[in-house]
Amino acid sequence: MCRLGQWSGGVVAMLSLIYLGMLSSMMVAGLPFPPAEPYTTGFHVLILATVLAMVPLWCAIHLAAPPDRRIFTLTSLVFVAMLVLLVTINRFVALTLVRQSPGLGRTEGLDWFQPYGWPSLMFTFESLGWGIFFSLACLFLVPVFRTGKLARWIGGSFLVVGVLSPAAAIGLYLNSIELMGLVAPVAWGVGLILATALVARWFKPATQKPTLVE
Repeated sequence: MCRLGQWSGGVVAMLSLIYLGMLSSMMVAGLPFPPAEPYTTGFHVLILATVLAMVPLWCAIHLAAPPDRRIFTLTSLVFVAMLVLLVTINRFVALTLVRQSPGLGRTEGLDWFQPYGWPSLMFTFESLGWGIFFSLACLFLVPVFRTGKLARWIGGSFLVVGVLSPAAAIGLYLNSIELMGLVAPVAWGVGLILATALVARWFKPATQKPTLVE
């Protein structure tokens, strides 16, 4: 369990760091968003791998939590599963249907399935995932990480991500994609990297305990 938590936390942090690096390089180069190739495929693959790696990480957290707090970790795990479902659907549709349709001469109604841009059904689904489900997943972990300095850092990181993430849903409701763009690098970039890296640190043999938190 500890090894699973350590490795999956490290993978999520590493992939998120690569994503943030690609996004930063686009901004420095003055490239537009949504991104063009090869960034488009790179983003899809990275995000797909990142959310899939969250599943074993959240499972490890749930199994390591003491019994009296597993209601929080179980609830968080369910919300993460909902996030993963929406994000994987969006990214797989983008890598297959959206990418291949122009070459097949089938572009009618394709705008509704674009992974980025507005209005788009797929973009709405993913914004629901990151803006609502992921926010709740992070907030439900805050009561779990509260004992010890490292645990408080982890809980604080998840709190920041959970508080900022609803900007995705609020941005769509207000028809303000710019709001999402301002929050995304912090909530799902720096915040996610910090939180998962600290969780990976917690699961290391030198710091592990019989349960995740006392």
